[in-house]
Amino acid sequence: MADSVRIRRVAEEIRGQLSEILREEVRDPRLNMVTITRVKLASDLGAATIFYSPLGEDPTADRARELNEAMLAVTGFVRRSLSKRVKLRHTPNLRFILDDSIAEGSQTLSLIRSLDVQPEEEISESGEVSTDPSGEDHGEI
Repeated sequence: MADSVRIRRVAEEIRGQLSEILREEVRDPRLNMVTITRVKLASDLGAATIFYSPLGEDPTADRARELNEAMLAVTGFVRRSLSKRVKLRHTPNLRFILDDSIAEGSQTLSLIRSLDVQPEEEISESGEVSTDPSGEDHGEI
């Protein structure tokens, strides 16, 4: 239990530091407006899977490939910078993966909005149409 708490805490620290490194130190224009969404850390702290997402866009296949190449290009620099900021015996190996959950969520939300479903008018037992959404019949008894 204590190990999992420590792993989560270290993963969150790595996420925050990586966000700062990408924002302040990496000068690759392909990585403008990229955010780190989460970090999945191995139990031995030897490897970290970093999930990232470009803000404000749903990347096409070409853009996703471009982002992947840019992340591969800066991995060594980012790992060295991370080793200076986070005090661990060994800095974990970093593996960057494009996080498409934000795009999927956005697509799901737009599909829900496109349904534009409105509740149908309900017919009460007496045959009168009730437009009250609570379904209560307000007719006289």
